Amino acid sequence: MSAPDLHGPLLRVAQRWMPRILTQVCRDPTSPLFGCADRNWWHYKIRDFPSIILQQAGYALHEAARLPQWHDQREALEAIAAASARFWNARAQKHYAFEEYYPWEQGYPPLAFATLAVAKLADQGVVAVEDVRDGLRIAARQLRTRFEAQAGNQQVAGLAALAWIDKVLPQDADPAAFAQVKARTLDLQHAEGWFWEYDGPDLGYLAVTIDCLWDLYDATGDADYRDAIARALGFMAAFPAAAPKGVGQHNSRNTDYLVPYGIIRSAIEGTEPERADAARVAQWAFASADSEDHTYAATDDRYICHYIGHSVMRALALLEGRAALASDAAAPAPRLFEGSGHYLADGLIVSPRKGGILTISRASGEASDFGWIVERDETQYVSHWWSADWSIEPVDGGIAVAGRMFSHSEKLSNPFQHIVLRCLAFVLGKRLIPILKRVLIFKRGGQSEPVFNRKITHRDGSVEITDRIEGLRTADRVLRAPRASKRHVASADSYHPQDLAPIRGFELFEERSATPDAITIVTRITPC
Repeated sequence: MSAPDLHGPLLRVAQRWMPRILTQVCRDPTSPLFGCADRNWWHYKIRDFPSIILQQAGYALHEAARLPQWHDQREALEAIAAASARFWNARAQKHYAFEEYYPWEQGYPPLAFATLAVAKLADQGVVAVEDVRDGLRIAARQLRTRFEAQAGNQQVAGLAALAWIDKVLPQDADPAAFAQVKARTLDLQHAEGWFWEYDGPDLGYLAVTIDCLWDLYDATGDADYRDAIARALGFMAAFPAAAPKGVGQHNSRNTDYLVPYGIIRSAIEGTEPERADAARVAQWAFASADSEDHTYAATDDRYICHYIGHSVMRALALLEGRAALASDAAAPAPRLFEGSGHYLADGLIVSPRKGGILTISRASGEASDFGWIVERDETQYVSHWWSADWSIEPVDGGIAVAGRMFSHSEKLSNPFQHIVLRCLAFVLGKRLIPILKRVLIFKRGGQSEPVFNRKITHRDGSVEITDRIEGLRTADRVLRAPRASKRHVASADSYHPQDLAPIRGFELFEERSATPDAITIVTRITPC
């Protein structure tokens, strides 16, 4: 079979994104804010601190400067990239530095990702090591003593940042401390190949992890990172035939996008089966990267600057002048991943750990069912929530899911809450972060929420879903859930065509029967 071109679509994405990246960065060399990548701070003045994670934009500009399309602007782009690193260095030395969402946050993602970008800029001579030495030393001390167990991609990025700091500041390296952090980091990889991301696997963040594992390999030459890459790609390669239009909401963190650099590098440099797995994933994820319904079309400026942009630029350097990557997408036999909980079949993906949400794909289109919401006064009870609390049972021709729904009340931002947040952050720094995560992300089911049971069977391209919700009250409203999960994740909730039309090329038939405290709903989804 002929392999699709990946360079062309990704180049068109990069050409669309470059003006947007440059708009985010202060480009005035006479300004004290030269190199700041937070436009909301340096230009609009609507943010009272610069989100330092956005300094990765400078690394994206450096990677773009290496490409022939921006060769004539290389000197100017490298100057902005160097300024971005120096701006990062100045901020890294402030009280409770490494801010992403609020002042004095001491956040781990800005520590890991922005430091990794700056350390690589220093290694490549874009900025003088002496210009960023103080910030790198501060970051290294934290990276040796802090550990992000709940978000594997962040921890791998932090380890990669530490590896590159040790490379550019070898006199400060602590091999014993690095070895300890390395062992704990690689232990975050599940036997199925994925890394833990908020209680489960997320292919979008797994792609980021693969990028950073390559960075670790480049900095250290340690083959353990290549082994981790191969296992991760083995897991990812199971999904293209089950979800040909993408996984999206079936991820633990609701992430629609994949990043290309590490996947494409494995498709070029990997041995079998890593190479074939990577080529399959790359074609699936990036062959239509420039289309209007691709996730990159809806990616916001923050995430173009925060990681995705420079991964695209790095991938283009690998693909320049290279033949297309040939692969296939073999149809899988129905399979349940015991660890991740995903049930995969040809053109069907079910996520039992998200209350049994599902997506079915055929040539005619795509259809998804995202479960139910029970509205009760000011509280919503939702089934679309990633949790290990769901019980999963294989049934003949499908899968069954059971558990209690999750209560949710929308958190509204207001000036008073932001004042309190800033006061607490100034005193507590990073100690505040676990508290906020418990409020926004890591809910557990209780004993008073409605009970939800779902049975899914599939045959001949159609799906039948039998749902039963118990513990209802007379005034409760039972509504079909929209695409977006209520579980808060910053990178999620970019626009997706299924926000407007979850059923395309299929027909949905529904039957309801209710008693005073329960409802049974049978849904059939069939191709048109």
